[in-house]
Amino acid sequence: MTTDLFNQALLQSACRDMTDLSVFAYDCCDSTNARAKEWLLAGNRGVALFAAAEQTAGRGRRGRGFYSPAGSGVYFSLAYTPNEPLSSVVGVTCAAAVAVMRAIRSCTGRQAAIKWVNDLLLDEKKICGILAEAVTTGQTTGTVIGIGINLHPATFPSELADIAGSIGDRETPRTVLVAEAVRQLLPYLRDPEKRDWLADYRAHSCVIGRQITLTRGEETVAAVAVGIDEDGGLNVRTEQGVETLKTGEITLRLR
Repeated sequence: MTTDLFNQALLQSACRDMTDLSVFAYDCCDSTNARAKEWLLAGNRGVALFAAAEQTAGRGRRGRGFYSPAGSGVYFSLAYTPNEPLSSVVGVTCAAAVAVMRAIRSCTGRQAAIKWVNDLLLDEKKICGILAEAVTTGQTTGTVIGIGINLHPATFPSELADIAGSIGDRETPRTVLVAEAVRQLLPYLRDPEKRDWLADYRAHSCVIGRQITLTRGEETVAAVAVGIDEDGGLNVRTEQGVETLKTGEITLRLR
């Protein structure tokens, strides 16, 4: 277990330069995405951060659970109402991946790789997952970006041991890492048409040039990832030709 303290006062202090950000911290909650959605559905506007040291009902993509134990990781969600409709949900996820990658590098010195569309890897093990969701409230559509990072060394359940990992950092406070990730992401939220994240997303992709298995519903298709488009879509080559994925799930095939 870590001695890294995590509470409202410390998180607010770490975020003190972001004066337009509402901050909520929990020792434990069901899901930070659920708290962020509640905030939007209550009619709030702007940007708010919900962060927890533990989740009891963390969620990943496709309705899966997200392992969120106390002591090793940090789990947080940003709720915000964009000034204009977002052109690409996949772009939000990609921008968030780059923001977290930069924050990890800045705070810990570790360089993570990005697995399209929503995971960060170290040594080909998942250390971070991202889930972006749209929330419609009356005439306004808000967005929730949920992020879970395995920061401190951790022991994972047997079913996750081969796929999940941690940054392995014992020194970086979780509040500092969360604040830096938010700091990196806020410029994109304020101007979503910017593509400042794109070059880093492409440069640190671990899928471009790799053989992958694409899952669409009940169908699996062998493909090769050939590039990332301007909105974060994945260009793949299958037996039928080249196409661009805006959604779906991929698995890296062994080298």
